[in-house]
Amino acid sequence: LKADPAVIHPDEAAKRLGGVQDVVHALSTLLEVHASKRAALIGIMGAALARDLEDQHSRAYYCKIIWLAWQAELEGRDGLQALAAELQHLEVDRREWKDLRRPAALLAARLRAA
Repeated sequence: LKADPAVIHPDEAAKRLGGVQDVVHALSTLLEVHASKRAALIGIMGAALARDLEDQHSRAYYCKIIWLAWQAELEGRDGLQALAAELQHLEVDRREWKDLRRPAALLAARLRAA
């Protein structure tokens, strides 16, 4: 059985979703989480991205891209998988490109182009 991350208290979920990699792994749970808890989970994931990318003022933007990816998934497109791939690509770039100053801007540019 998969654990439903939305059942966990939001503070605990925020601790467990420490960064981009954790969000990548949690994206698929959006398809399984109860509808009444989906918005809270998206908020927690958006906050984790904002925190890890040191872009706190853009938390709502990250929530929006996660929400749009989930909606694309409902429409039969690979929204969550595409977002996960972009986040993974960003993580690789962050590791290899040591002087990358604004990873959040790079992610936004890639998502606009996709």
